[in-house]
Amino acid sequence: MKFPVFLFLFFVGLLLCLTGQEAWAKNGWPTCPEDGRSVEIYMETSMGNLRYQNGFNPAQLSRIKNKVRRQMGPLWVPNGLTVADENYNLELRTQIYQLGRDRYCAVIKSAKLFIGYRNINVYISSKYPQGSCEYESILNHENIHVQIFRDTLYRHANSIESAIRKKAPRIGPVYLRSPNAASQKLRDLLDAQIRPLFKRMSSAISRKNARIDTKANYRREQAMCSNW
Repeated sequence: MKFPVFLFLFFVGLLLCLTGQEAWAKNGWPTCPEDGRSVEIYMETSMGNLRYQNGFNPAQLSRIKNKVRRQMGPLWVPNGLTVADENYNLELRTQIYQLGRDRYCAVIKSAKLFIGYRNINVYISSKYPQGSCEYESILNHENIHVQIFRDTLYRHANSIESAIRKKAPRIGPVYLRSPNAASQKLRDLLDAQIRPLFKRMSSAISRKNARIDTKANYRREQAMCSNW
């Protein structure tokens, strides 16, 4: 299983404003013209493009397993493997206001979050021909992993979306002496609220996958076929 790839993009809009008659913030700076409460939220999830491949032998599958850091024991030789590229991608569009004398405030205008999988690759050892008992046993096992990835995403997506809709309008405005730093601060604050929820989902996936990748379960499945 590939570890999450974390991507963060943000776009900064700079707006000059006059501060002559504005109220002053508690830190002695002019208050920000916006309170940051109006944030557009976009949420995208993907169950992944499912691809089955049976052109790899066990040694090649072991190398794939090692690349994605799938922990299955040093002596374990895979006959099947499911790899999902878990993705978390947060994009922010921020509005920056110049308050004068190298002072800036920033608010979030929109946040777009993607969670899910671009691809789910199911590998079945080339050692076993399609249609054989062994092939079908491996296929059934790997399809359970696919269902775990997709079901767990489905179960967590709504709560993650609810969280970003609730938390994004409560962040900001932030006041700093650099427009880029102000936008970066907003990104960091929102990310700190949302990324742990994605990590919780990822941990749940790992636990559920581990429950079926046991020696006892493998023995039960292999007992159904005779040509391993």
